[in-house]
Amino acid sequence: MASNPVTPEPEGRKKGPWANRVLSSEIEHTPEYDEFMKKLAEYHEKRGTPLVHEPELGRKLLDLNKLYQRVTEQGAWRDIANTYKPPVNNTNAGYLLKTIYYKYLAAYEISNFFGKEPPPKEWLEDRSAAGGAIMTRTAEDFQAMSPEKPDANGDSASPPATEKRSLRHAPTPRQFYAPETTPHRVNPPRSASQTQQQQQNNSSTNGDNGTAHFPTFQTPVTNAPIGRPVATPRNAPHEFLGRAHRQAEMNGASIGPRFGAGHQGSNMMQRIVMGLKSGIPSEIDFGLSQLVRISFEAGDDLHVDHWPGLTEMLFERLQGVEQLVNDNTLHGKHDTVVHSGFTTQLEKINEAALILRNMCMHVENARKFAGLGGPKDIMVMCLQLPNHPSLVELKNYILDMVEAMANCLPYLSNDPLFDVLVEGLESDDRGILLGSLKSICRLVMGRDELNLVGEIPLRSVSRVTSILMVEDDELVSTCLDFLYQYTTNDENIQKLLQPPVGYELVRHLGRLLLFQGITGEQLVYIKTVRKQRQPSGDIPGLPQEIVNDLLGYTEPERATKWMRCCFEEDPDADITQIALWQAYQARFNEFVTTGLPLLPAAEFIKNVSVAFTTASAMVLPTSQGQKFIIKGIRARETPMNTKGHIYLACRWFMSPGNPNSECRAMVAHPQDLWAHVLNTHLPPPPDGTSNQQPLLCNWAGCTRFGNTGENVRLKVVAHVRTHMPNDTKFHTLSREEQEMMEDPEGRVIIRRCQTQTDERGEAGGIPLTSVLVLRNLKRRGGELASRLLKACHEDFYEVMAVNKPLANYVSDLLLDG
Repeated sequence: MASNPVTPEPEGRKKGPWANRVLSSEIEHTPEYDEFMKKLAEYHEKRGTPLVHEPELGRKLLDLNKLYQRVTEQGAWRDIANTYKPPVNNTNAGYLLKTIYYKYLAAYEISNFFGKEPPPKEWLEDRSAAGGAIMTRTAEDFQAMSPEKPDANGDSASPPATEKRSLRHAPTPRQFYAPETTPHRVNPPRSASQTQQQQQNNSSTNGDNGTAHFPTFQTPVTNAPIGRPVATPRNAPHEFLGRAHRQAEMNGASIGPRFGAGHQGSNMMQRIVMGLKSGIPSEIDFGLSQLVRISFEAGDDLHVDHWPGLTEMLFERLQGVEQLVNDNTLHGKHDTVVHSGFTTQLEKINEAALILRNMCMHVENARKFAGLGGPKDIMVMCLQLPNHPSLVELKNYILDMVEAMANCLPYLSNDPLFDVLVEGLESDDRGILLGSLKSICRLVMGRDELNLVGEIPLRSVSRVTSILMVEDDELVSTCLDFLYQYTTNDENIQKLLQPPVGYELVRHLGRLLLFQGITGEQLVYIKTVRKQRQPSGDIPGLPQEIVNDLLGYTEPERATKWMRCCFEEDPDADITQIALWQAYQARFNEFVTTGLPLLPAAEFIKNVSVAFTTASAMVLPTSQGQKFIIKGIRARETPMNTKGHIYLACRWFMSPGNPNSECRAMVAHPQDLWAHVLNTHLPPPPDGTSNQQPLLCNWAGCTRFGNTGENVRLKVVAHVRTHMPNDTKFHTLSREEQEMMEDPEGRVIIRRCQTQTDERGEAGGIPLTSVLVLRNLKRRGGELASRLLKACHEDFYEVMAVNKPLANYVSDLLLDG
């Protein structure tokens, strides 16, 4: 029964993890495409095979019409698969495409293109696509590979539908090697009965024990002749003794190593040098490519002195670029023709330049190159080449070499190297402009006796100053280095500060003082308020919950706990023994009648050293007599419970400006303190009352709202909230820090803008170079520079306040004189 063609399932109906993937398609529903698909569908319906109209290859829907035309015209599966641009990780796209073709188009091609009959679908569509060409799978080839055998009824047998591939007649018998221990192998005699039995076995294997297409796998027994065993060192070791000596005597040669045996040959560098000297193009190409790799991976080990002649050969190859450019110049218009031969030769010259550039990164190599006579002229020649895009890479390598050798190169009046570098300042190519600036800075560095940069035209210097507005860190930093060298001379500064260029330069330099700064805020305490130490008798009262907790302990542990709740260690403080005893007695004397006796006074004083290891009882002689004190403790401002939690005290003045009227209510947590302040000291207006009387902030003498107060309660509440302690950090601070935080007038928020610093925390980068250029302008610019800098004093004050690493440098700009 013929099956209906299979149409692709709509994308919205697909299930599974690939349901939502996006597919691209090359299908164009033209009349030609629709006619071809109609014929193909009719053919598959007649043949009884399924058809997918739009099969997938990777993430692309295939056009079967185009695929059929490409295969019949080209036939190269890999080339055809590459036209579909499969993913990089899809290495078997050709096989997948061939499988799709064999499944839906192979039979159609055999019938309509070649005019032959295709084999059954079991031998074509259901088979693997691996194998030979498509015309090796016709019906004639199928019949030749599988000859028909008549069955019991005389009908021709056809391959079953479930059979996928043919099987060999019998597997190759496996025979394992079993060496003999004797020098000769003896064949045992055969008896007639054994021979007869062998023949019966052979005849039984020829019976029809299997099907027509699945033969049996019984190994036939053959009477193969048994040859004579081969002598090996294992079974005949005596024959191999002395064979090498006898063979050498027969040949008349002496025993010993042959000429060149064990020699490893020359190393890689020797072969490279010899290849460059040989002049053979293939060896030269190999040597240059290997030198590029070696100079990049191990450039520090590539010394000029170790390989004599290598430098001269590379510079000689670099010198050939002039002739190459001249041979490809049209009518003197500096328009080189970029063809394959020119590009190939220029690539080899660029490789030589890259090798020399990498070698120049080593200081000793750069010094050696600068000492030679020819390299400087060759570099000048290369930089004077036409401004053609194909020569930009070469010029960048040359500029890197000039920068590395600048300190060692000799400089003469009207030096052509300096002139060609100045011409590079007008280039529109970023690499050439950057390399020219760096080379000029290195060339003039340390040569103060010659005002080299003063010879640069003012137009080029103005172009450099305008680049400071570009958002390019490397380019801006290089321009600032150039301006620093330029402003070391008084004459240069006078030319640079002429209006309007001078004002714009100072303004841009001031802007760069905060370049890439990290902004933030810092809380600073500029005033420290130290409170007077409380009198020794001012012992904090205990909340009832702490008292109830202490009553659960027996003496002397209760006395120890009470001391720790009300006192803390202080090596400079003291309290009289009588005051300490009276405070304890006043607190717990009322509970004596309930069966909780107090610790005797003498035992109580001795117990102080148990509660505080640094405290001790002392007797001090005074004019009034002896004074008995406890040295090393002082009363707490707020009590602490037995678990170590310090209570908070309300600092609200009941009478404004009167510290003796402090509320001193004790609470356990900051939220309880805040609720106490809102309910007790800042209560909301009564219900039904719209008028709110002026409120004041009386926390610890705060004068935020003066004597008149504030009518808006929310403003007062928001301000008082800033006095509340932090639940997690307040108690970890020292006493002095707490006193500073409690002073509302001592807290100032300062804006910070931290710029780049080095490993020592000092200023660096673009901001440092900018302030150094400004300092040069102030020191050498005279009255004109002072006027320009004075116009930016407000900006300098701000930078000095927010950028601490740069403050010392900026302060020099604000000083007169």
